[in-house]
Amino acid sequence: MTQQQLLDPQQAAAAVAPIWAELLDIPENEISEKTDFFGAGGHSLTAMLVVTQIEKKMGKRVPLFALVENPTLAAFSGFVANLDEDEPVVEARAPDGSATQSERLLGYNSPERRQMRNTWFEQFYSQAMQSEAHAEFCRQVYGDNFGQHGMADLDQLDQFIDKLSIGQGDTVLDMGCGYGLISDYIAKKTGAKVVGVDLSASAIKFANTLAEENGRLEFHEMDIANLDFPPDTFSHIISIDTVYYAPSLYNLLLKFKEIGKPGLGLGIIRTFPKRTFTRETWSPDLTELASLLREVFNGYDAYDFSVEENEHWRKKTEVLKSLEQSFADEGNHALWDFRYREAEYEAGIEQFRYMFVSKATP
Repeated sequence: MTQQQLLDPQQAAAAVAPIWAELLDIPENEISEKTDFFGAGGHSLTAMLVVTQIEKKMGKRVPLFALVENPTLAAFSGFVANLDEDEPVVEARAPDGSATQSERLLGYNSPERRQMRNTWFEQFYSQAMQSEAHAEFCRQVYGDNFGQHGMADLDQLDQFIDKLSIGQGDTVLDMGCGYGLISDYIAKKTGAKVVGVDLSASAIKFANTLAEENGRLEFHEMDIANLDFPPDTFSHIISIDTVYYAPSLYNLLLKFKEIGKPGLGLGIIRTFPKRTFTRETWSPDLTELASLLREVFNGYDAYDFSVEENEHWRKKTEVLKSLEQSFADEGNHALWDFRYREAEYEAGIEQFRYMFVSKATP
């Protein structure tokens, strides 16, 4: 019998509590067996960090959904204590074959967490835009500095443009445009008009300075859940690492079709972590996104960026390690810490990344 299996719930709680305290940034003596992780301020990223820290410090590989389904310290510690890694725990799948229950149960897009996330992104954009260390990080990881937070590099952007056949005279909606630098790149490369939307006021403020210099750019501070455009506005809609934030993916796709022109070209790039699939069960056709694209757009073509995705996260950790002092010298170590924690976690999980391209039928 291993040391892992000898843990009782009290021992597990004593080991888990300091991890929670650190990640929730609250005193350990304020954590009791009744403390609810999410009620105490936990969210999707800190939940991921919890399971990472437990594996590092306790040698237990705990699935993310265990914390979602057992959010109190007592319940979660009981799960950790009784976890037998010789019998892998498999998360139940959604009816279409995907495993999105964790994201749903996490309340990833509840109003409170959406507001918390929006506040963080506002802070991120204001910090990153002033940071030369972050600019250098983007140049080394993505190929150019567009102030990126997503996972798409220049090669993926160019493939996106090519597969969607974006050209002069087209009108493109760029979902989650951030500073507008990717929108600017697309407009200059293709001659299309690009309309960007993002929730960050500071990002849109900067993006509008680009629009003053390029008449093919237009930007709006707007929520993905409330796209305020008239029907038949866009020839193309692109979503690069943004559909995660839709309260209802189905309603979002319906809105895309409504505001798109007949024959709308839709391109979506997103990542599916191995924590929700195994190599044996993985197929892009089994995802919720695929099933909804079949329903709303009558199909799609899928392009595999998985190899690039896994290399992306490894490269991020390496580049960030090399730039830590540069971030610190600027007074931006907190920005470095967030990006590094995220990259370190994701680098330890095999990722499946795909570009889905659909065309609406008139």
